[in-house]
Amino acid sequence: MLHSNSLNSHASGLLSPLAGLGLFAIATGYLMSLLPLALSYFELDKSLSPWLASAFYSGLLLGALKIQVVINTLGHRRALILFFSGILVTVLLMPLLSYSSVWLILRGIAGAATAGVFVVIESWLLLVDDDKQRAKRLGLYMVTLYAGNAFDQLLIEHLGSQGHLPFVCIISLLSLAILAPILSRSTTPQVTRHQSLSLKAIGPGSNRLPSLRLNFGPHLWADAKLS
Repeated sequence: MLHSNSLNSHASGLLSPLAGLGLFAIATGYLMSLLPLALSYFELDKSLSPWLASAFYSGLLLGALKIQVVINTLGHRRALILFFSGILVTVLLMPLLSYSSVWLILRGIAGAATAGVFVVIESWLLLVDDDKQRAKRLGLYMVTLYAGNAFDQLLIEHLGSQGHLPFVCIISLLSLAILAPILSRSTTPQVTRHQSLSLKAIGPGSNRLPSLRLNFGPHLWADAKLS
């Protein structure tokens, strides 16, 4: 009986972040494909396209470096709601404020919030003691992310890239993504406080040298572990 309850708890704990991730991947993937095609509709120069990408990835990098403070303060669930909401606001403002400078700022903010989404969800899923469970969860994370990225390409064909309808669709998907952690009753992992180490503690020959993994690809994730 206890084993069954434990399995149900694990399953419910996975549903919220993975459901939010899937909807988020579809929405943001569609947006990334949409923006270069929508510039002419909003009377913006097509040369803005690479600058929008640069602004987004600059925000992604800066967000990845600073996001842990937010998670420590709010916890995983509230932080995820905050980051989803931040991206939603930027998408909502883009068709209303079609100025190059405004779009660059909004994409930078969206990049930082996107970094927060990836770090929160991956740390949420990977904070388990069992290595097999961690590998399984990472596999589910990758399947969900890439399935969402594959599906978003179909939206370009069916909804097009002109007008306000694509933005309405993206806003709707992000709103549903926000509902996943809001309506979830499952418990989120406890946030652990990180202990600062001196240079001597992590110097050559020390057995406390931290291992750190970072990946800046189509997704972003970070996993730091102190032995």
